Amino acid sequence: MKKKLLLEKLAATTAEYQALLNATEAAADPVAHLTSVDAKEAELNQTKQELAAVEALEAKAKANATREPARVTSDNEAKRPFANFGEQLAAIAYAQSPAGSFHGYGGQIDKRLFETNLHASGVNSTVPSEGGYLVSTDFSTVLLQKAAEIGQIAPLAFDVPIGEGSDGIELPYIDETSRATGSRWGGVRVYRASEADAPTSTKPKFARHDLKLETLKGLAYVTDRQLRNAPATSTILERAFASEMAFVKDNEIWRGTGVGQCLGFATQSYEGASLLVPVTKKSAQAAATFVIENATSMLSRLLASPGDTIRWFINRDTIGQLPLMTVGQMPVFLPNGNASGSPYFGTLFGYPVVIVEQAETLGTAGDVVLANMSKYVTISQGGLRSAQSMHVRFIYDEMTFKWSTDFNGHAMVRKPLTPFKGSATQSPFVTVETRS
Repeated sequence: MKKKLLLEKLAATTAEYQALLNATEAAADPVAHLTSVDAKEAELNQTKQELAAVEALEAKAKANATREPARVTSDNEAKRPFANFGEQLAAIAYAQSPAGSFHGYGGQIDKRLFETNLHASGVNSTVPSEGGYLVSTDFSTVLLQKAAEIGQIAPLAFDVPIGEGSDGIELPYIDETSRATGSRWGGVRVYRASEADAPTSTKPKFARHDLKLETLKGLAYVTDRQLRNAPATSTILERAFASEMAFVKDNEIWRGTGVGQCLGFATQSYEGASLLVPVTKKSAQAAATFVIENATSMLSRLLASPGDTIRWFINRDTIGQLPLMTVGQMPVFLPNGNASGSPYFGTLFGYPVVIVEQAETLGTAGDVVLANMSKYVTISQGGLRSAQSMHVRFIYDEMTFKWSTDFNGHAMVRKPLTPFKGSATQSPFVTVETRS
């Protein structure tokens, strides 16, 4: 009776946990929502532990147990690598399942799983109380590698790896928001001897960015039927999770709230000044257009130094506007002559043009962003961690696989910089005001 109640509770708690995860984007208060998710996850883990304990007691109490002991398969004892990610997921699922399940494969332990445990680099995690096995480093890191390849924005940022034992980084910087005399380097002044008998003492003004790691998670439920088609499972999981992880990182760098996630350059504001500077549109400019005057105005407001990583991020709607741009008879947009496999669409005034989903539709502020990605810092730690369980979706005949990585970021500059001459501020991130 106890086991039946626990199974019912497990099913109900799992459904509630899944509902909370599905409601993440719509949550009005992300901090409170995260607390609810963590509490429900703790309740779920407690139920799984109770169920595992009941099952263990039942097994010991039955002298004539019908369940066969897990056995090591004889045909997989050779020390050869798994052919693909899906094959290893299947081996983990079979090893954790009761004998005879999964069409007779349940209870079989692939010898290569032991080799995985012995040689794992430590960037992955297991669930000892549930008899879990590590997903090998090769197949875990492939998700991060693919995410880096798919990502359009995050790979361009200035990334700082964080060592084990640290939860973030403190980045000191010069608090300079103006180049006017008396404000450079946060207030440093120098004087000619003839200007004053006793020059005023000045000093640089320092500030500090405190950036803490935040966890990004991916969860997959894999059915018996999917596991039997291991190559297809591998392709789907690798592509889907790498793509989604890349999208979330890119989207947070663009518009993240900074609460439990990256602070996006489009949402960052300090003392009422938005970091994403919108330049004024051309007088009498037609709606839903992007013209050369917009591009040159954006260039004049860009805060950059030689060697910085600078990109034009555009919405796909904007593509038709670029070939129309010329200075006299000379085009300022040059399409990529080798578009196959290229990370960018072409160049505008010498800077690569990258098509991203995060940009707004044509005519809306944010449809074209000139970004100095050297001024955006990200932090990460330890690669990708992995864990798995057969209990979360046990009654549905599904295995649960989870991956998580620690990642966060925000811009190095707090607000646009006022130049020495002129009143138009400069920023690492510039766009055009709405044209409608």
